[in-house]
Amino acid sequence: MKKIILLISVIMSSLNAISQENMFTLAGGYSFANVKDIEINGTGWRINGLYEFNPAESRFAHGVSFGYISVSATEGTGQDYLKCTVNSIPIYYAPKIFFGNGKIRGFGKAALGMHFAAVKREGVSDINDNDFGFYGGAGVGGMLLLKENIFISIEYELAYVSNAWYKDKMMNTIGGGIGLRF
Repeated sequence: MKKIILLISVIMSSLNAISQENMFTLAGGYSFANVKDIEINGTGWRINGLYEFNPAESRFAHGVSFGYISVSATEGTGQDYLKCTVNSIPIYYAPKIFFGNGKIRGFGKAALGMHFAAVKREGVSDINDNDFGFYGGAGVGGMLLLKENIFISIEYELAYVSNAWYKDKMMNTIGGGIGLRF
């Protein structure tokens, strides 16, 4: 009898792992931040991939994100110009909470991780530098299910980036993407 109860307990506890939903999203969009020594906003683009798993198809998901962000700003003309380009590779843990049911779902997410950055500054003096630091932030967005396993998403993310080349250390991104549920 004890063996049967133990066997039933093991089977019932493993059903939770079987009911896990996985998602992968490939997204891109627009980035902007204040770059050091330049008065105008730096603008650029972002591309990232996000792998998430949703245990027992609950309202909470755990994810890992990796991507590439390029932001550049130019000030002045002629020989007095200054151009600074910051290319970052963020890698972070991305927990997410979903709101709503059906075809349209909203979400809130966090970001906690690190980033690698390469800086190229051209003008009066040329500088090439590399940096490494903290990447953390929060975002909001929504998902629209096109089919049972295909969706599109849109989101806004505000992140704190500890990099010496960002003036106020804040990075804003707005983007959209396409994803698969499996």
